[in-house]
Amino acid sequence: MAAYRSNGAHVHGGGSRRESSALREGVVAETPPGLSWRGHFLECRMTRMHLIFWRAAIAVVSTGCGGLYDYGKLLDTAESESESESERDSGDGAVGAADTGFTGGTAGGSGDDGSSTGDAGSDAGGDAGGDAGSDAGGGDGEPGTIAVDGVTPDYGSTIGGDTVVIEGGPFDESTRVLMARTEATVLSYTETSITVSTPAVTMEGSVAIQVESDTADGVLLDAFRYWADGTGVHGMIGYVQLARYTGTYWTPSVPDDEYFAQVYFTEPTPYRWYDIVVPSLDTCRSELWTTSAVVNVFTAGVSTLSLQPTSGSTLQLALDGFAYLAQPSSLTAGARYSLLSPIGGDLPEVDVADVFRLPSSSPTVYSPAINSSEPPFISQYETFQWAPSGADWVEISINLSNGATSTGAELVTCAVYDDGSFTFDGSQFSSWPSSTQAIISVGFVYDDSSTVLPWNRSTSAIAGVMKTVGGAFTY
Repeated sequence: MAAYRSNGAHVHGGGSRRESSALREGVVAETPPGLSWRGHFLECRMTRMHLIFWRAAIAVVSTGCGGLYDYGKLLDTAESESESESERDSGDGAVGAADTGFTGGTAGGSGDDGSSTGDAGSDAGGDAGGDAGSDAGGGDGEPGTIAVDGVTPDYGSTIGGDTVVIEGGPFDESTRVLMARTEATVLSYTETSITVSTPAVTMEGSVAIQVESDTADGVLLDAFRYWADGTGVHGMIGYVQLARYTGTYWTPSVPDDEYFAQVYFTEPTPYRWYDIVVPSLDTCRSELWTTSAVVNVFTAGVSTLSLQPTSGSTLQLALDGFAYLAQPSSLTAGARYSLLSPIGGDLPEVDVADVFRLPSSSPTVYSPAINSSEPPFISQYETFQWAPSGADWVEISINLSNGATSTGAELVTCAVYDDGSFTFDGSQFSSWPSSTQAIISVGFVYDDSSTVLPWNRSTSAIAGVMKTVGGAFTY
């Protein structure tokens, strides 16, 4: 905890802040111990600076035994040996829709020699006929069997219309393809591959692919992953900041740049980062305010993520709950960051370019004059002025030692249009004591990415932030 001294008075200031709520936290960044800055009549020594980034008010949803990815699985398992005879079609051993997600072919046989008289072609009759679809999916190429060896890509949106190629065969002009019991549109075929447009479905999850012709059929289980369609909304959200100090009132020297990153994968959501911090642009709220925005998040099934910039060091983030977090040693101003393929997880193993970008510079702040030899004095309704840059929006915050929280400090953040001027709404503070230290930050934010995430057609709304940080005193 920092100690602020003014004319002999001893006022406790803000130290590290991490709220107990699982859904909302304010997080602070380190400043080297012993750092201080000088004012006209008081000296402030701090061991921790309140740089503003938010561990957001995000609702964490875990569905099914292992999280989001276990729910909505669409009928993708073959019948097991433990199923009762009443669950089988006793005359022909059919694998029906309840087992595979499609209407299967009918298999028949002698039960001892593997001969086939049905359109699925089983290697065993009777109750072994239930294995017909499974063996067909193995693709041994025997008469009456269509091999289904794989599908590329193996993911798409629930809205349908994704073009996929199924390998195997033999395919002919009579071949039909069903996904989740719904017929796909055949676009073209050869003997060994068939290209289809996926059908729309009502649920997300993994589905089987059934291929049928006039004389044979085949199936591949868990072959294709449907994702809830995110067209026009967002599927990633987060906050990546590079903070730069200004002013020559710091001792022994101006602090080093500070870095922080947090990234979430979300179900399709219309919300951007500022929707979590304030109700709308050109408004301000205290950290004590609770947002009404609800964003459902999930993990990608991997413990780390890699975001590669157009230049500079790759950003490595580690899973912490449902967030991927990092406090890197550097970030590259002006760079665009791409998501490298998350190997072994639930997301498709593909790179995604430009999921966020950092502004090329932090704002030049004209008023208050934080870029000076002494910290300025600010009012509760201070007018901020800066050189606009065409950012998607601007974040302005004041962190004030007013005793409103358990740490003794209160943070109020505004999300505003990048038009160069904004009057801070100081009424959002619980109180505004005079002659009190305040930490100010003004940041350019880019978060309106046009990059389409391939798995569900949503876009990324990760906020890339370059901010200028300075000190002030209240009056």
